[in-house]
Amino acid sequence: MRRFILTGFLVCVMSAGAFGIAAADETNAPAAAQAAATSPATTVADVAAPTDGADLAMWNAAPAAKDKHLSPVRRFASGIIARSSAIATSLTRSAMRFIGTPYSFGGTGAGGFDCSGYVQHVFAMMGVHLPRTADAQYDAGQRVAAADMHAGDLVFFHTYAAGVSHVGIYLGNDRFIHSSSSHGVTVSSLHDSYWAPRYLGAKRFVTN
Repeated sequence: MRRFILTGFLVCVMSAGAFGIAAADETNAPAAAQAAATSPATTVADVAAPTDGADLAMWNAAPAAKDKHLSPVRRFASGIIARSSAIATSLTRSAMRFIGTPYSFGGTGAGGFDCSGYVQHVFAMMGVHLPRTADAQYDAGQRVAAADMHAGDLVFFHTYAAGVSHVGIYLGNDRFIHSSSSHGVTVSSLHDSYWAPRYLGAKRFVTN
C-alpha cells in the first residue's frame, strides 16, 4: 500500500511540473513573437551598403549636392565625370588628381610639373605616350574643330614666345586643366582674358 501511495504522489508532482513548464512557454511566446516582429531585420544591404560619393573618394570629395562648402573646381570636376564618356572620364579623373600640384620647370612627376610634363604624365597613366614638349605634342595630335572638342582633347597656347609654348587638357564647357607657372595645376577658362587671345587650337590623341 505504501508503495502505491508513493508512486501516485510522484506521478502527481511530475504532472504538475510539466503543466507549469508548458504554461510558462505559452506565456512567454507572445512576448518573443512581439520582440521578433519589432526588431529590424539585418539584410545584406545593411551590412554592405554602398558609400555615397565613393566614386569621388580618390579626390577626397563628397557629392556636390550634399556639401555646400565644396570648392567650385571640385563641383565642376564632379559634373565633368557625370557627362564624359568612359575614356574621357578616366582621363579627366587622372588629371584632376593633381590639382594644386606646384609648377616646376622641366618637372614630369607628382612633386611638380611643367605644362607639357603634366599632360604627358596624365596620358601615360592611361597607357598613351605623348611627346615631351608642348610644340611636339601639337605637331603629333589630330586637329579638332572648336565645335567638335570634347573632354580629353589637348588645347594649345602661345605665351612667352611665338608658336606653341603651353598646353592643357580640355574638360568641357570651355574649361581646361593645366600646370600654370603661377598657380600650379589648376582649372582655367578658354575665355579668360589672358588665355583667350593666346589660344592656338585643339588636338586629339584619344577618341571615344
